Amino acid sequence: MQNERVAWYEPRLATTEACAVCGNTQHNHLVLQVAHWVREMGMMQAALCGACGSAWFPDMERHLVPYPDQHIILQDPDFPYYIYHYLEMVGGLDWKVSLLERLPFAGFRSVLEIGCNAGVALDYCLTLWDAQTVIGLEPSAYGVMGGKLLEIPIHAHYLKDAPVVQGQQFDCIYATEVLEHVPQPLAFLQELRARLNPGGMLLLTTPRAGALNPQTPPGELLAALSPGAHYFLLSPEKLADLAQQAGFAWCHIEPFGMTQLAVFSHAPVELAPWFDARARVREYYRRKTQAEAQDARVQLGHWVNYHTHTAQAGIAVEDAAVQAIENGLQQLFGIDLSQPQALCDRVLAADSLVGVGKAMPYNLPFYLYWRARQLPEPDPRVWRYLQLAEICVLQGLRADFQNLFVYHALVLQIGQALAALPVSLPDHAWTLLARQIRQAIPELQTPEPAPPVVSSVWGQMKSQLKRAGARWMRVEL
Repeated sequence: MQNERVAWYEPRLATTEACAVCGNTQHNHLVLQVAHWVREMGMMQAALCGACGSAWFPDMERHLVPYPDQHIILQDPDFPYYIYHYLEMVGGLDWKVSLLERLPFAGFRSVLEIGCNAGVALDYCLTLWDAQTVIGLEPSAYGVMGGKLLEIPIHAHYLKDAPVVQGQQFDCIYATEVLEHVPQPLAFLQELRARLNPGGMLLLTTPRAGALNPQTPPGELLAALSPGAHYFLLSPEKLADLAQQAGFAWCHIEPFGMTQLAVFSHAPVELAPWFDARARVREYYRRKTQAEAQDARVQLGHWVNYHTHTAQAGIAVEDAAVQAIENGLQQLFGIDLSQPQALCDRVLAADSLVGVGKAMPYNLPFYLYWRARQLPEPDPRVWRYLQLAEICVLQGLRADFQNLFVYHALVLQIGQALAALPVSLPDHAWTLLARQIRQAIPELQTPEPAPPVVSSVWGQMKSQLKRAGARWMRVEL
């Protein structure tokens, strides 16, 4: 991939800069330039270590953007839209549950999540697990607002400062996509080990250096790099070495798309096989629809996600669910799906992540797609819903490709569904409009295979709170 955000060095350039992970200065190479997520910060270089195989940013300190005070962020009237974005579309349950429930979770009585963000996975554990103590730590405004909207206790502290965990040890600690934000990973792992019960286990995910190649789809590559937020992408060998140095007697590491799963413990852990978590996630959303949320948009999001997971499972969605969603669209957004041009017009006016969230729920295109898939093909709504969904996702990608990258996988699915319809309308105004929007998105101009759904969802977890002025947290010990 070569575009305005990423430029690969061909050939790679030798550098004597010391690896930020192991300190090596021999046989290191610069591999690419990538645009900082704050456009004004310019381009950053990424390098590969000739010794430990990890990737890092040699000039990270110069490009690090401080994390602002959460109270300032919370005063921004647009900030809730970043949380709705997370809750409606990028909570990551599909992949998090498939990882977490490989552990012997039925025996956990105490669970701690580090960097729980807006708290979707934490809420899942509270809803479906039998643990007596489930605690989330998230020092950013994401945690404050997420805890409020999901009505769950999230503590706005770093691990070292959190009174709620002082003197406590846990059966399970998990931290997904946190380690790469830590300038001193060994010290962080040592602190986590000290918080585990003797029989406890730590689950981590962190981007792997092997994802740093031109074949990685653009949105996923940008998510893995998160230039200006991540210090490094670890090789599995170096991650295992850090675990051993931190005092863990047993470790298991395996690739997981562009990231890697790691389980560390004092004794071997029998991991369950990989499984499709969608039935479990569907059950979570089913339970959430039965418990009325204080925030009406959160409740609508639960209904849409329940609809999506039910339709994905090949199960007919109840009429009551469809009615709840369409009532919510009308009441909260003034969206009437029998008047599609009005929806099209309002979405086309959106030119940012926040603008998209003001025009529609972020997960509305998924509802349109799966609603069309469940209707009989002679129904004229099938083509209409698919074409509307395509326009919505393309406009979202044009407005903010990185933060709305999960739409990339969906737009490919929509295209396949439209191509399979017995009737084609190539000259319809909506078809021509979709083609025009697509041509304005640089990342869609290079043909590439459909991104894996799991990796796409993971990529979306790297969303930056750009307009609100928020920054990815720098984890401190």
